Amino acid sequence: MPSGTAEPTRHFALLLFADFGHIGPTLGVTRELRARGHRVTYVVDERFAATVEEAGARAVTYTSARGAFYRAADPTPEQLARDGYELLLDTVRTVFPVARAAFAQDPPDVVLYDFETVAPARVLARRLDAVSVQVSPSHAANETFSLRAQMWDPGHPLMIAGAEALIGFMGEHGIGLEEMGRYGAQWDDRNLVFLPRAFQIGGDGFDDRFAFVGPTFAEPAPGTWTPPSDGRRVALVSLGTESTDRGDFFRMCAEAFAPDRWHVVMTLGRGSDPAALGPLPAHVEAHPWLPHPAVLPHADVFVCHAGMGSLMEAFAYGTPVVALPRAHELALSANRLQECGVGRCLSRRGLTAQRLRRTVTDLLADPAGPAARAGMRDAVRAAGGAVRAADLLETWAGLRSAAPAAAG
Repeated sequence: MPSGTAEPTRHFALLLFADFGHIGPTLGVTRELRARGHRVTYVVDERFAATVEEAGARAVTYTSARGAFYRAADPTPEQLARDGYELLLDTVRTVFPVARAAFAQDPPDVVLYDFETVAPARVLARRLDAVSVQVSPSHAANETFSLRAQMWDPGHPLMIAGAEALIGFMGEHGIGLEEMGRYGAQWDDRNLVFLPRAFQIGGDGFDDRFAFVGPTFAEPAPGTWTPPSDGRRVALVSLGTESTDRGDFFRMCAEAFAPDRWHVVMTLGRGSDPAALGPLPAHVEAHPWLPHPAVLPHADVFVCHAGMGSLMEAFAYGTPVVALPRAHELALSANRLQECGVGRCLSRRGLTAQRLRRTVTDLLADPAGPAARAGMRDAVRAAGGAVRAADLLETWAGLRSAAPAAAG
């Protein structure tokens, strides 16, 4: 390119499910794309506008129906099916019209989406002649493995109704029956997966359509959190960003860790009030939220719900994990964690402080654990993260002649 000629740039659009666990893994990629001069626009629930704007992106907002479905208690499978159906309809009734209007005069070159927004995103990419890329914040699907096939009963009336709604939506936008199989598939021709291949269930069976780039989170600012100076071990406890009402769980965890040997850091969920837990022992500090990467380098164990973002952060620092899943998807990740030797899966049913304490003790005493965690840490670091993801997106956008060497 001649000296003084500006580097070509592209416009990337993201349509993602209204949950931080889906949006958070893309923020590092957005920062990298912005640093390279590209434009990034999210079509996002209004709750996350500030989050994506802080990463340098433009936010086109809507109000997701998900807010009406948030439940403090663990939902039943029937509730999940009902809510999933309504949220599917929300993507075609609300998200698609907002995205279509936003990009009518400013079309993106690439549309990124997750499976929960597959219908509006793939139709939008087709209408705008944009490249489509599916992102997976959790385990990806291919011809031999599907997380959703294990979660969904295809004969359930709501699943049938959802399929009919998608067929109708795609038909309205010129996608014939012979094409619908491709548009309804659980993967794309280009897929970014935000975990290392080593943790993907059935990872060896995924071909080069899938780039396992691993987590893309940024290191926290220095001084975000300071470990205790008295030599006690550190336990980090969290149930994710959006769990705000588990006071009994957090109080049980406070009891599980002996005050003379442990310092406990709890993140309760964004918008929560630590005072609602009542008085806590002196060895426990509770925060509405705190960047986990600020604590994990100092933590001896991480007790969490097996959310993929939490697991990837723990893997990146080689921190042992005790996973307490509350849903099928999380249970699969928790079991995979145990299979890989990097942590323990523990049922929340009948959980007591004594049982949690014994599990932590056994985990830390496992002689095979350090090597397994070091191997997973190395796999995360080798995956390429935000830089490799941005390289691939530039390739798919036509800015590079060939994809960089695959790391997974």
